Amino acid sequence: MAFYLEKDYFEDLELFHLTERVMSGDLTLHWYEAKTERVRVAPRQPARGLTYEDCNVGSYSYDRLPDLIRTNYSMAPRGAELWGKLPDLGYTVNRKSDVWADNVAVLYEEAKTRRWAPAVDLPWETLARAPLPEILEAAMAQLCTFLQECATAALGITSHWVYAINQEFLELKSYLSAQILDHARHVEAFRKRALAGGQGLKRASVCAEQALKELLSADTYPTSSVAGNVLLGSFLLELYRYMAAIAPSPLDLRLFRLAMQDAARMVAYGTGNVRYHLRHHPQRASFLHDYLDTTEHCLLGLAGSPECLEPLILLSGGGSEASQVQRGSRAVAHFLRQTIADYLERCEHAGLSGRSTRSQLPQYLQRLGV
Repeated sequence: MAFYLEKDYFEDLELFHLTERVMSGDLTLHWYEAKTERVRVAPRQPARGLTYEDCNVGSYSYDRLPDLIRTNYSMAPRGAELWGKLPDLGYTVNRKSDVWADNVAVLYEEAKTRRWAPAVDLPWETLARAPLPEILEAAMAQLCTFLQECATAALGITSHWVYAINQEFLELKSYLSAQILDHARHVEAFRKRALAGGQGLKRASVCAEQALKELLSADTYPTSSVAGNVLLGSFLLELYRYMAAIAPSPLDLRLFRLAMQDAARMVAYGTGNVRYHLRHHPQRASFLHDYLDTTEHCLLGLAGSPECLEPLILLSGGGSEASQVQRGSRAVAHFLRQTIADYLERCEHAGLSGRSTRSQLPQYLQRLGV
């Protein structure tokens, strides 16, 4: 529902006359003696510049935030003087322990430092000079089609929560905004990669998209974060790492290495967020375990979708001949085992003790003969 002010500023004579006086030189200067803390911050490491960590001082500090925000639901930045009738923006996520991670300020600075642009930071010209065999190019186009679906879902998971989170957690919201840009960059990069090789986009994945929609549907921030940043993030990080190892061209090597560093931040924040959440609410470990019990099957929907699995096998084996498919299948089986093992290890490291024995994923791979 739209919000409308109690007054129309075009018709507000009090504001008109005040503005008129100020413009004539009769300043109020009521803001000059604002009841705020005066500080002077400076870069601790000049080479890095002035960071959020350097500004973590006094009343402006994120370390001094209470767990539950009760005093500010407006756009006023943390540390500003609150006065008058500031609007309530209806934030629904107001607990620091739901969203925070100890590494969030560092990850934000890293995201800015390691930003890259697909248009100019990838060697597109090398693809024309040394095109891939048609079957491998088609496989890459299909994989990039699938990865656009994953990146679109990851973008949606993050962007869904940004407005709902209280502005007091500004460093966290800054990082999430950078993460949204990372996901948008991946959509762009994978789209361009599919189009640049002469094949164009291939087929959307019903299996994967159904799984992604379930991850998008998490109804609390902690469950959304463990689903998007840890579960989906682990899958994408391992897939990017794997593709960088078997990259069929210099372009693909560069693309997946850059995507990998973005996904690594996503996972680092996700595990840090779960760890911070459980440090303050250890009793909620069972809630997250229960959520993952019902949601981990989505990882199978992603990795097992033919639109992901088959191009991976062809790219791993180097072609579509029987011996190449067998070789590719063995390599992808190892990739799947490693992906699930690393994901479960991250859950354990984040504080979800017993996840490795509770999860059905390893048993599923065993039944599959992987």
